[in-house]
Amino acid sequence: MKRFAKIISTILHPCFVPIYAIALLMVTGTVYHYYPLRFQLYLLWVVTLYSAILPILTMALLKRLHRLRGRELPRRYHPAIMMVVGIICYALYAFTMMKAPSLIIFRKIAVAGVMCNIYCLVMLCFTRRISTHLTAMGAVTAFFTMLNIAGEMALFWVLLGTLLASGLLATARLYLGRHRSLQLLTAYVGGFIVSIIALLYI
Repeated sequence: MKRFAKIISTILHPCFVPIYAIALLMVTGTVYHYYPLRFQLYLLWVVTLYSAILPILTMALLKRLHRLRGRELPRRYHPAIMMVVGIICYALYAFTMMKAPSLIIFRKIAVAGVMCNIYCLVMLCFTRRISTHLTAMGAVTAFFTMLNIAGEMALFWVLLGTLLASGLLATARLYLGRHRSLQLLTAYVGGFIVSIIALLYI
């Protein structure tokens, strides 16, 4: 059971969740499904670069530099550093998406990523822990909720699956002892609200 919980936590890591969201837009019956394949692959590559590849490489580089200096990077600094890196990467992603007005939804996703990382960083100042996993799932839930409200009914089952995946992830994080129930709830609701604001007003 513990191994299964770890697998769920890895699959639904905050670095990977935005990639799943964009990929689902491409394969469901939304307008983005009819984009040329090369353009779809470009969008997937950009979100993969900024949400996963650059943050992971940056953290690996920082750890390597500290090892070369003969000391390890304290684990308590890892979440804050990861959030700062996330803010920078999503800001670059938003800047990239500004080049084409038709990509406004992808720019809003990037801005939501920036705001979610800022939210987690602020919460980290007041609490010792905040679940970035559930913040990301709250953000994706908000995204698919807004698309369903806007009339993208093809995404209803995607929204339902996102809710189920969020519950499964929360259970996994509780089982692993990484967070308490209140921390998970605060992260999920915060990610949801912050993303709604980004999608509607920014």
